Amino acid sequence: MRTDVLDGEDKQLVALALEYANAGKRIAWNDLAGRMRRKRQPQELEQRLRALKRTYGKDITRFPPCLLPKVAKRDIPPVTPPVLTPLQPVQAETAIQDIYRYVSAADVRHQAGKIDENSGEVMPAAVSRIIRMFGEITQGDIFLDVGAGLGHVVAQVALQTKARRCLGIEKRREVVEAGSRCVQAHVPQLAHLRKVLVLIGDVLDIPLSTRAPFDAATIVFLNDLLFTEEAKLVIQQELSHMPKARLIVSTSLYCPRHRSSCKRRFCGKWKQVETSYGRCSWKSQPIPLYLYAVNNEVDDLGSENL
Repeated sequence: MRTDVLDGEDKQLVALALEYANAGKRIAWNDLAGRMRRKRQPQELEQRLRALKRTYGKDITRFPPCLLPKVAKRDIPPVTPPVLTPLQPVQAETAIQDIYRYVSAADVRHQAGKIDENSGEVMPAAVSRIIRMFGEITQGDIFLDVGAGLGHVVAQVALQTKARRCLGIEKRREVVEAGSRCVQAHVPQLAHLRKVLVLIGDVLDIPLSTRAPFDAATIVFLNDLLFTEEAKLVIQQELSHMPKARLIVSTSLYCPRHRSSCKRRFCGKWKQVETSYGRCSWKSQPIPLYLYAVNNEVDDLGSENL
């Protein structure tokens, strides 16, 4: 009998192999092995995929759903919302408080022993600060919140900016559904909320850099202070590969000992350019907000050394 760990490895192996299949490319096994969370030899992974194909057929897209990466909705049609005038910060902050006023602490509290599932929210005033850190957000931008919780940051960015689409990904179904009910109830009064889409999914299973609609994100926010170290490493890797992303704000400093000779792929693409602070509902002290911008001075991202 295979262990749960191996089952998880199979799922990641299939997800990565599917990226190559969708791109019409042959699998580069050395690269794929480097992206696996658990280190294995390329030959071992190649043999494992062959074994899966003998069991389920050669077409990876027809593998059982339990092996394929999941998001809550598939084949999401493009949305072209009407041009709307963004709300002023005070208006947006007040609207957010009204939209989510009936959500209780019990609705978002994490399970015992799983602090990485805490859905404590960044306060609306702090979200306005984050938006100011991003600078000009245009209709060409797509916003993504990783670990979106109720989706209130996504909703506030939709209300307060010209972003064409505002996306979120959150692994707790009950939290996403609670937030979605709040948003849908206010769409008739606030058409900006039509830009909001929060999907159920786990970043450990879904390659954000290649999976629609997340791969189109140009601006990314992560309240990742409580994420597991494994999740943080995976996210750094995905951010290094996201083709259109130009700005990130996170609550974690990804390379605390960064220096000019750093060879991490993340540090090759991204440069930390600003630090600010904002308040979160689950912490009395202000939390740090780190702004990263694409490092245009570096063309060669160097070797990956996460």
